[in-house]
Amino acid sequence: MPRCTLALLALLGCLAVPGTATAASRPDARAFTRATLAFDLARGKAVGRAERRGDARRRNAMACLETLRAAPAERREELFLLYFTWVAAGYFTEDEPIFTRWVRALKRVSTTDPALRQARISLGRSLVAARAFYGQGRRFCTPVEEWARAGWAPAARPRPLRRLRVLDRKPVPKRGISDAARQLRSQGGQGGQLAASVLREGIDEPDELVVQRDDPIVMLLSDQG
Repeated sequence: MPRCTLALLALLGCLAVPGTATAASRPDARAFTRATLAFDLARGKAVGRAERRGDARRRNAMACLETLRAAPAERREELFLLYFTWVAAGYFTEDEPIFTRWVRALKRVSTTDPALRQARISLGRSLVAARAFYGQGRRFCTPVEEWARAGWAPAARPRPLRRLRVLDRKPVPKRGISDAARQLRSQGGQGGQLAASVLREGIDEPDELVVQRDDPIVMLLSDQG
């Protein structure tokens, strides 16, 4: 057999390897897709309950609206962070078990694909970070009123706010998410495109759920000064 023919066959053999690996990874991507779509469906069903929890926190915070109005302008950003987290934590209270089930479902997927494995590690770490961020206290007005009585002094910042300032500077784990999303789009089968979008959103409470323009406290803390 001519040398050029042998070389061509060898080249074709090398090119066939990635195709085989891709085909072998399709069940993994489809399993990731199914778990992610199940999560998205469960979270969609919980939207109403999550909104009610968030709205209950908004109403609770109205008790100290006048104190917030009297706060100096230089405290606006910090108070907004405290309020944002307080309301978002209401949504998270409803969503946390759903996030947890999603992470556990992805861990049960048997895969050697590095992107999928790294993505689920990142999601697990994001869940830990979200629990820390949204777990900074069960009261909003109490620390605000105490800070006001202390004259809004920087040294008297509420403990939840001090923790939030540290956590807010930490990057959200996202390693492998983009690569895994591409895998779901190309190999996840029906629903892979949607699952990829859900995966990119990750574990968080969207800002637009909390930052509503008809919320008096949001309007006060984001517009004054």
